Amino acid sequence: MLMSDKKPLYELALNKMEELIKTGVWKEGIKLPSEASLSKEFGISRATLREAMRIMEDEGLIAKQQGVGTFVRKRPVIRSGLEELFSVTALIKRQGMKPGTKDFTFYRLPAIESEARNLKLATGEEIYKVERVRTADDIPVVYCIDRLPVEILRDNFSGFEQSMFAYLEKEHNIKITYAISNIKVVRHDAIIEKKLNVGENSSILLLEQIHYDDNNRPILYSSNYFNADKFDFYIIRKRD
Repeated sequence: MLMSDKKPLYELALNKMEELIKTGVWKEGIKLPSEASLSKEFGISRATLREAMRIMEDEGLIAKQQGVGTFVRKRPVIRSGLEELFSVTALIKRQGMKPGTKDFTFYRLPAIESEARNLKLATGEEIYKVERVRTADDIPVVYCIDRLPVEILRDNFSGFEQSMFAYLEKEHNIKITYAISNIKVVRHDAIIEKKLNVGENSSILLLEQIHYDDNNRPILYSSNYFNADKFDFYIIRKRD
């Protein structure tokens, strides 16, 4: 029975079921109990339960099979060493998953102070700002914000399918050779949570990077918000 703490009952049910999955009580691949059983166990109506399960399905935690039942979905865990400079597309492919893009938008606008500083521009110089959500097997895993100087790309910037690195190399003959990176933990951010289809208690890692070409020009300033439940980053450290 769920005890109300002034939150909606569907949210309490959602939190409880997410906890059952994250703690391994409900393991990957198992079939969930029937709606009738869960409704009785949680002390809620079927309509309330269905709302919680709809959100879980959107988050990629469960999958319904028509006429069979609802199952805990195998959650993608994407592993990578942080010492390697990678495109998100290549990283997802390397794990045997299908990369995709949704919510692609781009703007041409004046750079704010932080963007100008990182790209070595004067404040107000124009940049292209690209926003998109990257998916792995159709599950949102990274929300990307990229900024590029208009003076480098001129008026030749357009939409592209997946890898920013591949696009720059193919269309503009610009090869990214290294990046300076910072990792931060993101606190509650409603916009990012909505983009990644996660709850307000989810862990999100921000990887901020300034990418340079072989002439040491800053080409790309990116902010990538990773759903920490989907990624396992590591660093190989060596002793001298």
